[in-house]
Amino acid sequence: MAGSSLEVDLREQNGVLVVRFSGRLDWATYMRAQDVLLDHATKELVGVVVELDELVAESPALLVLFDVVWLSAVRWPGISLSIVVSDHRLRSTLESRGLPRHIPMYSTTSAAVGAVVRLKHEDRVDAPLPTCRCLPHVAERITERACERWGVQAMLDVAPQVAVELVSHVEDDGPLALLLRMRGDKLSVAVRTTARLDLKQWHIMRHNVASIAVCNFTMGETPAGGGRQVIWALLDVPEDSRRPPIHLPETAVFTRQA
Repeated sequence: MAGSSLEVDLREQNGVLVVRFSGRLDWATYMRAQDVLLDHATKELVGVVVELDELVAESPALLVLFDVVWLSAVRWPGISLSIVVSDHRLRSTLESRGLPRHIPMYSTTSAAVGAVVRLKHEDRVDAPLPTCRCLPHVAERITERACERWGVQAMLDVAPQVAVELVSHVEDDGPLALLLRMRGDKLSVAVRTTARLDLKQWHIMRHNVASIAVCNFTMGETPAGGGRQVIWALLDVPEDSRRPPIHLPETAVFTRQA
């Protein structure tokens, strides 16, 4: 990807997305850099590593963008984001200014990739939803199949209804996407949309999800780049509810992306 003063190179290394920024980071390119990272951070299964040696920031304050993306990524979809700085002078400058504040920093890409935690049973579903009245039913069915596939029996009475609740509250003229994630003891149900919910809609939706969920849960919204948001609910999966996953044939609306 090329811009007037900022270039972005993407590659995969051992299942981790590596993003190399080169050129100038200024107030004109800040949002494009942030959108690129948010977009990919909400898609990747494992983690994102960002190489910064070839990036020149107009102001150190601009590097807060990596903290912004890191905070979003760890909340949903719960993946790691780290940066690589091998230049000693740049690294010293960053550390002396305390920027970025939260994101892990490594000297080599291989070290950053090696530090990514790989959960044993993580999986995901990214499914576009139809723009018709059957949308809630389709979302419910996709979520049911995911719960069966992942062997989380207790979630069969919870997650599909949470999916129905989410898609029913999002009013978007464009197509929605249902995003399901299974990581360890957490199952997330989410919708990617360009619509924004106001405080009243959030209150109603949280209340309705609370009446459905018989487990601990959290809800939130993560920017996904390009004016899109991911509205999500993260559900705790009881340990005693699990059974071995079963293998179901893939369908047009039930897809797994690597």
